[in-house]
Amino acid sequence: MKKLLIVLFATWILQILLQNWGGVPMFALFALDTSNPGVHTLWQLVTHVFAFPTGPQAVFSMLIMLVFLWWMLAPFEQRFGQKRTLQLCVVSTLSAATLGLLVGLVAPNASPLFGAQAIVLGTIAAFAWSYRGQGRMSFFGMIDMKPEHIIYVVLGFSALMFLISGDAVALASDLGAIGGGVGFIEWLRRPPKQRKRRVKRGQRKSSFDVVEGGKADKPRWLN
Repeated sequence: MKKLLIVLFATWILQILLQNWGGVPMFALFALDTSNPGVHTLWQLVTHVFAFPTGPQAVFSMLIMLVFLWWMLAPFEQRFGQKRTLQLCVVSTLSAATLGLLVGLVAPNASPLFGAQAIVLGTIAAFAWSYRGQGRMSFFGMIDMKPEHIIYVVLGFSALMFLISGDAVALASDLGAIGGGVGFIEWLRRPPKQRKRRVKRGQRKSSFDVVEGGKADKPRWLN
């Protein structure tokens, strides 16, 4: 979690230096162009979470996003570990980009997709869904509610933002991230696969395992 926050902040500073002072269009390079897919789409499916506006008005929103990301990712990493946290970030990023891109192909005046909101929403959905049926949760330490109700609140927030902005791509991206977080937890809950042992021809399976001993030892069997 700490490494991700450092990478996001360092990438944002790098974009400011290259775009504002070097004239390199970093935002256009990183953000997902949902209206005109091409070769650039291959890396923008991942890099869109690192694309941030570089104007003065973006400073406060960037800091708020980092705080929210820390609030959400810290308890998830504490429960599931670093590997699963990284996998969740990748799943949320790709699911948000895929659904946003599909909607952008048919929506008029499709907007580019950028920012780490996909990781935030995917983590909220995944963490809440992991506690489904296990009691109640505290929403930001203020309101006690069922875990699935937290997901409803996040969905309602995304719908409200859509009513204000009319941005269908952003709404689709939010839904993709939330669905990716829920799907990731369901994937973790899948029953483990049992490996089948190959049996050679002429060899029958036995319900007994033989414990071999020395020549001087008496025969022993383990049921």
